[in-house]
Amino acid sequence: MTSATITHIDAPRLSRAMLSGIANVLSRRDYINSINVFPVADSDTGTNLAFTLVSVREAIEQAGKRSLPDLLEQVADAAINGARGNSGAIMAQYFQGLSDSSREFQVLDARRLAQASHAAARSAWGAMSEPVPGTLPTVLEDFADELATLAESGIEDIRQLIQRGLKRARQSLANTPAQLPVLREAGVVDAGAQGFVDFLEGIWRYMRSGKIQAMPDARSTPGQASSGHARMTHTEAPGEHRFCTECLIEGQNLDVPGLRGRLETLAASSLVVAGGGRRARVHIHTDAPGEVFRICTEFGEIRQQKADDMTRQHGLMNQHGQVAIVTDSAADLPAEEIDRLGIHVVPVRLNFGDEEFLDKLSISPAEFYRKLAGSNEKPQTSQPPPADFRRQFELLTSHGLDVLAIQISGQLSGTRQAAETAARMVDAERIQVFDSLNGASGQGLMVLWAAEAAARGWERLAIVRRLEEIREEFSTFALVRDLSWGVRGGRIKPWMETVSRRLSLQLVLARTPQGTLGPKGVIAGKRNVVERFGRRLLKRMQRDRAYRVVISHTDAIEDARLLRDIILTGHPKVDGCWLEDASPAIGVHAGPGALLVGFHPWTAPEDRRG
Repeated sequence: MTSATITHIDAPRLSRAMLSGIANVLSRRDYINSINVFPVADSDTGTNLAFTLVSVREAIEQAGKRSLPDLLEQVADAAINGARGNSGAIMAQYFQGLSDSSREFQVLDARRLAQASHAAARSAWGAMSEPVPGTLPTVLEDFADELATLAESGIEDIRQLIQRGLKRARQSLANTPAQLPVLREAGVVDAGAQGFVDFLEGIWRYMRSGKIQAMPDARSTPGQASSGHARMTHTEAPGEHRFCTECLIEGQNLDVPGLRGRLETLAASSLVVAGGGRRARVHIHTDAPGEVFRICTEFGEIRQQKADDMTRQHGLMNQHGQVAIVTDSAADLPAEEIDRLGIHVVPVRLNFGDEEFLDKLSISPAEFYRKLAGSNEKPQTSQPPPADFRRQFELLTSHGLDVLAIQISGQLSGTRQAAETAARMVDAERIQVFDSLNGASGQGLMVLWAAEAAARGWERLAIVRRLEEIREEFSTFALVRDLSWGVRGGRIKPWMETVSRRLSLQLVLARTPQGTLGPKGVIAGKRNVVERFGRRLLKRMQRDRAYRVVISHTDAIEDARLLRDIILTGHPKVDGCWLEDASPAIGVHAGPGALLVGFHPWTAPEDRRG
């Protein structure tokens, strides 16, 4: 492209300009992350914008000639499908507005471009439940206003529109701290608005040179590019609400205003509903993700759903050590230890018929058993999709951390394979997936040990080597009252259930060295079952060694408390004994009334910091 006057933009020219803009945002995402303080100081706005725009890039790069309306419709759909975070959802709505206002045009001249930009900015404002001046929509609007003023004055050269519109956007960006006190106090501009200005900078660079900026590797992590920005320290944790909750819903003639109105009744913040017609992306901060998903199902079919713990994300800025520990929700972990050690938990999925839930996020153990008692549908579980792990891995590596993902046994679930797929997609050199050959309480204790080691400065490879040496020390036992649940899920052989039921035998299961659950004995009759189970466990615990113990249960709290008392009074050296609700994903296969016990002869990892 030369400096000659440009009087119109067609689909090929717009494609090239947008690709250059996207490349510039990808190259700048580490800096954008580093200035992210609003609405939550979680240092992920650059990453969210980048991966939203990667979805757009993939749509643009699809082979074949397209008209301008087709291109913009595909861009809008891709942005809504791939939108992440508050700024990503707002940008998706901006692209939706561009598409909706340009359906009748095969090219955009100066006046049409100004009109479309203005419509897109209004659309972005409208997607927000509580618009905040001094953020991304403000800069979108100021840019559009400048284009409108120039077009009305008779300027037809689109190069001039972009050049002067960019100048106005830069000024608007610089003014964001004057409009938003949190920015002024931090001494930064709005991160989402910075991303849009970077997008325009890339477009202007293409219009000056005719060359598309080199595209950074979409899988590279910003922490690698500039570690000085990767580990910012913010003293204040996220405020009002804990979970950044998102879902994508599809349907015919979606009532987006109605959906936004219903969600506005919740105790929540940062609500953005982007899209319209066939597809909508919901972004909201809440303490009750399940209620968000329930409302969304009233308006369409949920195709994607996630709930990220912003408190955990904020903790990354003050993470001890250089290794982040990730696991899945099948591990029974004490909530206070998850918080203390900064453990990252990816939820297993479970469903009743067509209704899907995120384990322990959109359905609690108590809710699960109430639903189990009142539903004719038999619940099922499924491993998290690779995308769930990918999102977590990208966040962690973007903060300059190595990742060790300790998953439920590959013999019991496909979760490990999903994590390995995501690791290869993100950064196989910095992410390692470790098969616990365990589950439930035993898996939880292994995760705790690894997290303790990471907090004490151990490197990832050292943690893995030690876990390989002591993996057999993490024991898991289960007392299952009704084996029919395990038969239904394929974890228990049908003959075991038949014999147990006919002879009134309570089956004791244990983890095998191969990572499966196998029979380890029976308790005959129904009297004093918990006491006899407890005595069996005590016989397997060496008297001269200190242990950590996790007892979890499937809707059997009184039995779990009794078992805890038996172990604490029966063994002189219990370093820690936690009582937990078992994951509903475990409850699907164990049924109500089961007790699960993990124990490990505990030796604290030595301190390797400093």
